[in-house]
Amino acid sequence: MTHSIIIPDLGATGGDVKIVEWLVREGQHVDAGDTLFVVETDKATEEIPAFRAGYLRRVLAHADEERLPGDVVGLMTDTSDEAIVDPTAASVEPVAAVAATTSVSRVVRRLTASPRARHLARQHNLDLANVKAASASAIQVRDVVAALEGQPVAADWLIAAFRRMVLIRRYEEHLYQLFLQGLVPGTLHQCQGQEAVAVGVCSSLRRDDMIFSTHRPVGHLLAKGASLNAITAEIWGKATGCVGGKGGQMHLADFSVGAMVSNAIVGANIPIATGCAMAFKLQGLDRVAVSFFGDGACNIGAFHEGLNLAAVQDAPVVFVCENNLYAASTHISVTTRISNLADRAAAYGMRGYTADGMDVEAVSALAAAAIERARLGKGPTLLEYRTYRYRGHSRGDPCGYRADEEQRSWLARDPIERVRIRLNQDFGVTEENLGTIEQECQREIEAAVEFALASPEPTAESCLEHVFA
Repeated sequence: MTHSIIIPDLGATGGDVKIVEWLVREGQHVDAGDTLFVVETDKATEEIPAFRAGYLRRVLAHADEERLPGDVVGLMTDTSDEAIVDPTAASVEPVAAVAATTSVSRVVRRLTASPRARHLARQHNLDLANVKAASASAIQVRDVVAALEGQPVAADWLIAAFRRMVLIRRYEEHLYQLFLQGLVPGTLHQCQGQEAVAVGVCSSLRRDDMIFSTHRPVGHLLAKGASLNAITAEIWGKATGCVGGKGGQMHLADFSVGAMVSNAIVGANIPIATGCAMAFKLQGLDRVAVSFFGDGACNIGAFHEGLNLAAVQDAPVVFVCENNLYAASTHISVTTRISNLADRAAAYGMRGYTADGMDVEAVSALAAAAIERARLGKGPTLLEYRTYRYRGHSRGDPCGYRADEEQRSWLARDPIERVRIRLNQDFGVTEENLGTIEQECQREIEAAVEFALASPEPTAESCLEHVFA
């Protein structure tokens, strides 16, 4: 496996770090803790150690070159002869392709080399030399890139987001109808209305970044790219399910796309995600962990312990609170005195932001900045997204505790319809094209249910697999 060697955050002013010399040659083996190279910051000269054992296979930044914290300056592999997968190869892609990753610093580095980009940046009041990874900057950078490339980058991204949100919504609604007919075993905890948070956050994650979900996990896993067939088979308890039919709807996983087993205990994934992020940091990896949880989890001890530990360790983790106003049937005003849950971040010395969770573009821009910050070694962030679940806490919940006017006001802000209108009015995407996407999603869903129904039941012997005793 190829591992990136990055310039760590050395507590400097954020400016360039000069590489003085490499103490290891290409092809040489190093142990964890061995010095790889020496850098000079605005404050001191420091030795940069290897965070894992392996072979230095490629030096990407040589002596006297200057780099920013977070830049990849070398590549390591576990063995001396394995193929190198260069994560910096993306730098040869067009600017639009780089922009699709919503990695602000990467896009900015590409743009600063282009006179036309600098002209467009001035038109957008964007200072490319001093851009900060804030939510507004992420949106502005995408606008500059779209103008530079002469093609609707935002439209392409929005169409993909629309497709993913429609898939989640239609899947949850299809399951609901089958549940009413008594065809779905067990119960369901659904996320209709909250699709923009899952899609907006996961659109800024890499495949090897890890997400940790809740008892309402379907949207998160589908947004991360998990198999619809495997999720459906798991809900039906079949052997082809993503955890072999042993987890059901509340315990889904797809390790191949970085979706860890979802956790039905409120707030329990918060310290687990923190631990995963600390492991990434200890291994010298530029991967990020994301913890999804609801507003009710913010009053759980695991929330406070997890955030505090992440803050003092500068763990590369993003905490995503889906504030849908209700912890089961209890309104947040009954349990919490503050207006913005993100304000609690200040108590742990981390950044916290509140945003509209019904706007996938706003979700994505804010998440992209937080993820980039974590990836660069700048520490964790708490993101609170105001959203709403259209259905009850579980399928047995008639929602009698919610006012009709409240529900109507949130339905009027539906995240999918907002994207539909924007694609229609701002980018000229026709209703026919959007309807085709919806039909494709529906066919995919129906095929997944057929796959689940046709799949075999787990064998009796399988109940003894994957247990400690």
